[in-house]
Amino acid sequence: MNVVTRSIAAALILVLVVTGTTVVSAADTSPTTSPEGATAAAVVGDIFYVPGKAIVCGLSGLGYVIAMTLTFGALYQESTDFVKGGCGGQWVLTGEDIKPAPKSY
Repeated sequence: MNVVTRSIAAALILVLVVTGTTVVSAADTSPTTSPEGATAAAVVGDIFYVPGKAIVCGLSGLGYVIAMTLTFGALYQESTDFVKGGCGGQWVLTGEDIKPAPKSY
């Protein structure tokens, strides 16, 4: 049993070492993303992001109404913060949001 366990552990370590170095070297040689590609990725991302944001905003508004009804308005600030968290922020992704950060060495 002990030999089998050590063999499996050695094989896993070998796989991690080999794949880890491959990923690092592939990341170093990857080309930079063009602005057009980032904009196209943002448009595709918006197909899922905007409806998801609308669902989260709607559910947080529903939670606001439920909390205000159950507490007779006692949790006004907490309920308002909950809605601001669900509905606040950026609603549409742009190319600037998708572009990778420049490397700093």
